[in-house]
Amino acid sequence: MAQKADLEMGSLVDIVMLITDAQLLTDRRGQNYYNLTANLEGGNSVDAKVWADNITDKLECGQAIETLARVEEYRGEMQLNLQRYSILPEDSFDPSPYVKTTDINVDEAYETMFNWAEADNPLLRQLMGHFHENESFADKFKTAPAARTQHHNYRGGLIEHTLEVWKLADALAGNYGPGIDRETLLAGAALHDIGKVRCYSLVSGVSEHTEDGQLVEHIFIGTSMVSNLWDSRIDYEDGGVKNQDAHRQKSLLLHLLLSHHGKKEWGAPVLPKTPEAVLLHFCDQISATMRSCYDAIDNSTPDDDWSEWVTVMDEGRKLFCKS
Repeated sequence: MAQKADLEMGSLVDIVMLITDAQLLTDRRGQNYYNLTANLEGGNSVDAKVWADNITDKLECGQAIETLARVEEYRGEMQLNLQRYSILPEDSFDPSPYVKTTDINVDEAYETMFNWAEADNPLLRQLMGHFHENESFADKFKTAPAARTQHHNYRGGLIEHTLEVWKLADALAGNYGPGIDRETLLAGAALHDIGKVRCYSLVSGVSEHTEDGQLVEHIFIGTSMVSNLWDSRIDYEDGGVKNQDAHRQKSLLLHLLLSHHGKKEWGAPVLPKTPEAVLLHFCDQISATMRSCYDAIDNSTPDDDWSEWVTVMDEGRKLFCKS
């Protein structure tokens, strides 16, 4: 099994790879071809083509294939031209060497974000306690990916991304002092993407959309999860909080979840309208953007001075790899 760093331009290689995206397209002559993205051993990604003459079996995301491929260069990037391939049976293929998994301690991360036993806010202490005690939710949250093809799109990517956002929010809240409601902000940071536990699933180690994810998306799902739990489980009398204040606390928290994408064209139902919401949006953006940067650099070979093309701050570019 070869890793990306072992491939030489112009060589013909016998290689195993795990398909993470497969598109059947049509060329200018009206012939079908496959445009593939696949993981090699070690989890590095590579683009590949299967031209009409070499198409045999149907290719889909999540399949593992053994292929004879020519290593080529296309627009400055490595690309594999598959000469022939065979699909490996699921029961004979171990995807783990080809699949990226978070390297953080997910149990510690979950405790950091969801153990609110010492929190000052009685309503948020109750709410986060319900999530903390829900083993089914915790198991899903610790293993789910955070995206289909974008940032943190691997096993454990969701909790890794959420912890990054939580740590950024915690640090920046301290910078702005009493002008920020720290506990509301941190609750929003921990909960902002919880809907993704129902939006993505791992198929042979590859992140895929679920039906819920495609129909109603994570912002609606996550906001509904929090709102329903709040209405059914939060005891205002236990917190000694007036109804009016409790409803406001709920609205402020839900606002963080609804607005964290920042712009309506980016999928936010409402724009950020509190300092906490603005701060959470930028923390979310920093985590996602930096992960995209590091993924591009990590996917380069040791001889590369520049990464593959990556979109950062709405502009495509290559990143310098030798710093």
